[in-house]
Amino acid sequence: MLVIGTGFSGICCGIKLLEKGITNFRILEKSGGIGGTWWDNTYPGAACDVPSHFYCYSFEPNPDWTRVYSPQPEIQRYVEYCADKYGVTPYITNHCKVVNMQLDEAGGFWRVTTEHGEEIRARHVINGGGGLHQPSWPDIKGHGSFTGPTMHTARWDHSVDYAGKHVAIIGSAASAIQVIPAIADATSKVTVFQRTANYIVPRNDRDYSDKEKKRFRKNPWVLRLLRRSIFLRLDLIIFRVTRKTSWIREYFMWRIRRAIRSGISDPELAEKLIPNFAMGCKRILVSDDIYEALSRDDVEVVTDSIDSIESRGIRTASGRLIEADILVYATGYDLEAHMKSLPATGIGGEFLQDSWKNGPEAYNGIAVAGFPNYYFVTGPNTGVGTTSVVFMIEQTVRYIMELIDRAGDDMLTVQRDAQNKYNRHIHAALDETVWASGCKSWYRREDGKIVTLYPYDARTFRRQLSEVNFGHFDAVTVGAQGET
Repeated sequence: MLVIGTGFSGICCGIKLLEKGITNFRILEKSGGIGGTWWDNTYPGAACDVPSHFYCYSFEPNPDWTRVYSPQPEIQRYVEYCADKYGVTPYITNHCKVVNMQLDEAGGFWRVTTEHGEEIRARHVINGGGGLHQPSWPDIKGHGSFTGPTMHTARWDHSVDYAGKHVAIIGSAASAIQVIPAIADATSKVTVFQRTANYIVPRNDRDYSDKEKKRFRKNPWVLRLLRRSIFLRLDLIIFRVTRKTSWIREYFMWRIRRAIRSGISDPELAEKLIPNFAMGCKRILVSDDIYEALSRDDVEVVTDSIDSIESRGIRTASGRLIEADILVYATGYDLEAHMKSLPATGIGGEFLQDSWKNGPEAYNGIAVAGFPNYYFVTGPNTGVGTTSVVFMIEQTVRYIMELIDRAGDDMLTVQRDAQNKYNRHIHAALDETVWASGCKSWYRREDGKIVTLYPYDARTFRRQLSEVNFGHFDAVTVGAQGET
């Protein structure tokens, strides 16, 4: 048994395998530690957009979250704590990237090769890699020409001192709105290159008092009630924003635009920050301090498009050269990379990347036809914008454990017809969401296909995965022994 990744997905898999009495497994991690997204993303101000008490395992509530929205170091420590508490840590090998997978049809196992040349035989492989770790680099003329320190928010270089420096930030979305307020006091100037304005709602973040944390520890039912209230608020209210026709979205759009115009004294800046597309079509952001930071005299928002990167700074389309000391790319992530970056060859020599040339597809976002006993925890069309990914992970891992139980000494492959039918249904449902309304976003590929997001709410996902339809799977009988 092999698990790839030590974020929330991989650690949850390890915990559930041990609960089933399965100890013949390994967890491989390409990075140097536990936490996945929260190990890789350490930029200033990094924090979660989902309230802490819903961004954790349901079976391991944490009464000691310090804030309503947890900062990155605290989340990383939580994942590490869970790995230690549940006995998963000894099964982890860090600095061990998987580079290839080949199905041995005769033996009935996967030959998995690591970057160090080690070959591992595994009956089951669970891909627990996440989508928010592989940087997306924009194709800008002169990329690489800048002579000063350059970094992506997903690869923050903590050896670079930004105090008293002019920092140019390309991008103005999720990571940028956390970085900008976090560094503005220390820098001499921050220039933000904004391609598109964003809908930003108040985070309403605050510290939890010692009294509150004591009550959480003493009364677990209070934590359960709080978690349930967050779940329902996201599912019953925020999710409605994703529908193509939604009065809630229209109301939120009006509130946000009014707040920008009334809260920012510079009318020119306010107009720059008002989006011109339907709310929800791009990721909805949360922040309490970004508008205040952008209103500072030493912070400039540039909406002129970028022509090129030069040795001293950034040249805009109007010909202006904006010099800077440090260049930061806050340009998001390659969301397909964690699904497609691992070369896998399945039944009949079928290469996964070839079968996905029109975009990743899977049955329930988990199993791919022709690739028996290979599972994705956060696979195609399981992404969420209005609930906790940790909730989604728990549903998926439980489903995978049922598949492992049924496979026994055999291998199970989902039927291609079942997979195709499921994906036709999912994409028809996606057409009814605001994500398909036409705006350009990382949700949609260039061809318009949405391969990342799930079109329904969290309650529907839970019902969908509550029981495995084994009639949609075929068994491949094998007899190999000695696998991991």
